[in-house]
Amino acid sequence: MEEVPVNTEALTTQRRRFGMHPKLLLDVIRRQAGTLHKAILEGVMNGVEAGATRVDVTYADGKLRIVDDGRGITTALEVEQFFEKFGTPHEASEGKTWAQFRMGRGQLFSFGRNVWRTGPFRMTVDVEKDGLDYDLAEGLAPADGCAIEID
Repeated sequence: MEEVPVNTEALTTQRRRFGMHPKLLLDVIRRQAGTLHKAILEGVMNGVEAGATRVDVTYADGKLRIVDDGRGITTALEVEQFFEKFGTPHEASEGKTWAQFRMGRGQLFSFGRNVWRTGPFRMTVDVEKDGLDYDLAEGLAPADGCAIEID
């Protein structure tokens, strides 16, 4: 079907991209977390995928902690690409066994306020209180691996 513009000199064409409403991403984060056990497993698998030789899971005083000695996040670019952005597929060259779309951390977000400490960063996430906004502290003394504390 050919469309004829009223004024051919005014015809413009744009390449556009579909977007996502923030509520949809919040729903995905909340719904993918079936159980706390599954979220903990995701945290452990993330540590293993990051090269950890040890992952400790503890629960005390209402706080769940998952601590690994893996690679961690070491640059601001990694925070933007791999912590902030959901859904980026892994490259085959990364050799990931379980990871596919960098979505798993959202399962941990669903079970309370998260404080992530890795490299020179601290990320504080509370999707119930702050939605998709989170606090990033930079310039801290570098921490090895990754430690996640969930209230």
